Amino acid sequence: MFSQNPDIQKLQKKELDMLKYFHEICEKHHLTYYICGGTLIGAVRERGFIPWDDDIDIMMPRKDYEWLLENRTRIFQDQYYLYDYRVDEKENNPRRVPALCDKSIEILHKRGNEERKQYLLLDIFVLDGMPKGSFRRNLHYTHYWVWHMLLQLSWYDITVNQHRANRNIVEKFTIWILNHVKIRPKWDSQKLVRKENDVLRKYDWNHSDYVCSLLGPCHKKEILSRKFFLNSVPLEFENLVVNAPGEYHALLTHYYGNYMVPPARIEEKELHHRLRILGENNK
Repeated sequence: MFSQNPDIQKLQKKELDMLKYFHEICEKHHLTYYICGGTLIGAVRERGFIPWDDDIDIMMPRKDYEWLLENRTRIFQDQYYLYDYRVDEKENNPRRVPALCDKSIEILHKRGNEERKQYLLLDIFVLDGMPKGSFRRNLHYTHYWVWHMLLQLSWYDITVNQHRANRNIVEKFTIWILNHVKIRPKWDSQKLVRKENDVLRKYDWNHSDYVCSLLGPCHKKEILSRKFFLNSVPLEFENLVVNAPGEYHALLTHYYGNYMVPPARIEEKELHHRLRILGENNK
């Protein structure tokens, strides 16, 4: 269901074109992907967009994603390109979640204390493996979290979504402190990114009972049973049929509980990424 807000609806229609393009690429090259997050909820509950949602979320196993990245200049042409921080390394663009970008439309993205221009994005959350045993999984998560927090401190003003409504009291207090203490560490952020990436890639998806998408927004809930993804099923999303995890009900329940009940109230100021359209390029 498209939004009644004309700006959000315009974004949603563009993003639907991106999803169709991405699906066709994956089908052509026999690559595995799954819709996830709000996109998956929308497919199950609305057969399309959640009306207020302003982005598309995809999960992809590491092996499939790395093949896509290695071949990106051959596959993606014209208005689309695949962004990855390891090959598009820029100090002024600290984005770590890979994304398919549509260069035909620019948006103004307010996430931290700054507003930044960027192209319209389709987020790709890469699925990696996890070690066996809950103790080792917790240790691996803690190892990742150290590098993650150092990066968050280093890039606080431009990466931390300070407007997110569902933060716990510790996160809210930390954000309050950092907004009042203006000292920021001057670490080598790209070195921290590479360290974080080394941790994420340590375990093979194909040999793991548990997998993870730790760059996602749900912290420890991003540690997932691989059973959720043993196969895929087709789901309708607007006028498309796209791929979803075979155990999508269990996955969504793990993340959100009773995901079939919409929130009672959604305010304009709480929209997912606080986006504003700047303009379109006719490419």
